[in-house]
Parts: sequence; structure tokens; C-alpha cells
Amino acid sequence: MRNKLSTLVAAAAVVAGLLVSTPAQAAGVSIAGKGSSFANNMMQACTSAYTTNTATYTSTGSGTGRSEFAAGNVQWAASDAVYTSGFPSSSYVTVPLMGGPVAFAYSAVGVGDGLQLTPQIVSDIFKGNITRWDDAAIKAINTKIKLPKKAIKVAYRASGSGTTANLTNYLSQTVGGWVANNNNLQTSAGGTLAAGATSFATSALLSAYIEDNANAFGYFDLSDAITADVGIAKLKNAAGTFVAPTASAAAKFINAQTPVTGGTDATNGTLNIDFNKVVPGAYQLSIVTYGLAPRNAAYPTKSTNASKLAVQDWFNYLVKTCVPSKAATLGYVPLGGALKTSALNQIKTIG
Repeated sequence: MRNKLSTLVAAAAVVAGLLVSTPAQAAGVSIAGKGSSFANNMMQACTSAYTTNTATYTSTGSGTGRSEFAAGNVQWAASDAVYTSGFPSSSYVTVPLMGGPVAFAYSAVGVGDGLQLTPQIVSDIFKGNITRWDDAAIKAINTKIKLPKKAIKVAYRASGSGTTANLTNYLSQTVGGWVANNNNLQTSAGGTLAAGATSFATSALLSAYIEDNANAFGYFDLSDAITADVGIAKLKNAAGTFVAPTASAAAKFINAQTPVTGGTDATNGTLNIDFNKVVPGAYQLSIVTYGLAPRNAAYPTKSTNASKLAVQDWFNYLVKTCVPSKAATLGYVPLGGALKTSALNQIKTIG
């Protein structure tokens, strides 16, 4: 087992326990959701603990979650990116539910946690400009680490990933040469990725690949990273510091962002994240998972639709109770300040 960063070691055992806990006795209405694999570990922990109604969640990736919600096949969805096209035919509400860091993970032989990376190096690895672990650019900022003289096996999320949409936005803002908010990494890169790069449908599948294959490199949620036998990189932030992807470092970055107000129900409460914002001690590639729910067209008149009211109650439970109580242990960030206020206001309009 690799040496985990001290802030992550203690969490791993607890995470495993939370994810295999026996579901609580639920009652009432059944509401199904699909979407973000980034948020899956939190969703599974919360659906198991929720007792007012029966909420279920299937990790499919953000794009599939959005399309399934738009088609009316599920009562709610979770996405790490907001709609930019293909809006559902009926009115809907976007609600921030939680945040978290996107971790860069690797299995470079002989290298433990804490390999230092910059946005430019990350970009060059994915585009195939850096192909070996002992590349001069990596060696220059990791002088005390013996890097293997091996090729980097690049792994990434398949098209439709909200995590990828955030990554391409991050790379577009910090490095340039990427199409921002594009959930297809190859398209965003201009059509070419590193030779032999392999795609995976969910974060769990990608993390398993890196764990099982020496000298691999990829990205996924911190929750999957802390339970996998992988190395976790430190990322240089806009303040010039190399920071590990912890929940507290992600919270600093997310809480420094300003939620959209005065827009539509589809955009209010969302974040136009400034990945170049200088926030001391922050982990720069930190993102938000949003819930999609039906809008009550008669608001502020209370809805009488039991299924839609169950989604409203479920989202309130996530934002107010479950995520705040479990986030730190699972590697996520509960909403705070203006973002939480905006989320609760958005939840009121569900129905």
C-alpha cells in the first residue's frame, strides 16, 4: 500500500465502512436518480441513511444522468456540469448539492503521494507532449523523487463526464489550447490525446485501472482516490503553492467563488468557476455537483405532487443534513455561505 497523505489515511477506513453500511428503513415515495460518478460515494451513503422516502441512485456519469432526467426516466439527477444544450422539455431547477476536489492519481512505480504537478504538465501529459515519468519538466519540480524511466499510461473519462467538463474548463483557463466545458477530452484537446490513452465510463472504473496498472495516470474524485492503492498528486495553485486535494483545501476554493443570481431556475445557484482565482491554501481544481429537479410552475403555491415533493425533501436532506455530516470523511465539501443560501432557495421552487 502506498503511503497516503496524512489527512487521507484516517479517512479511508471510515469511508469503506460508510459505503457498505446497511440501508436504513425507508418509507413513503420512491424517487430514482442517476448521474455523476464523481458524487456516487456520497450519494450511496446518503440514500442508505435517508428514511423519509426511498431514494435510489445509479452512477452513470453526468451526461447520462442529464439525458435520463430530460427524458423523464428518473425523478432527479446529479451532474457536475450544468446544461449547455439539450435542455429538458419541462421546466427544471438546478441545485448545488456538494463540492469536492478532482484528484490527479497515478501508479508511477516507486513514487508515493505528493508528486508535484502544474497545470501545464497535466495538459502536456494528456496531449501526449509529456510521455514519460522522468520527463525533464516533471523532474525539475520533483528533485527529491526518483522517477521511473517508464512511459505514462494515460487514463481518462469517456465522453459525457461532468468531471471532464470541469477539467477542460480548468485547463482552458489556466493553460489555454483546450475547449472549455467540453465533456469529451479528446475533442477539447483538438482531436489528439496521448498515444494509447484509455477511456472509462465512471470514476470507479478509472480508479481501478490506475490501481491495477503500473505507471498509469488519470483523474477522479477524492473519495475514490483515498480508498484506492494509488498515488495522489499535489497541484500548483494560482497562489504558487503545491496543494494536496483535501476537503478543506477544496472548501477554501469553492467558498471563494460567487454563485449566479438573477438568472433562470436553470442557472441560479450555479458557479462560473474562476480557476485562476488566487486563494491561498486552496486546491485549484475543485468543483460542484448539482442536482436537477422538476420546477414548481405555480411557486410560491405549494405543489401537491407527492413524487416532486419527495425530491424536494431529499435535496433538503442532502444539503442540510447528510452532506454536512459525512462530507469530510468521504472526501467532499458541504455547501457554505452564499452557495448554501442559494441552494436552499432553489430547493423551495421544486415541485
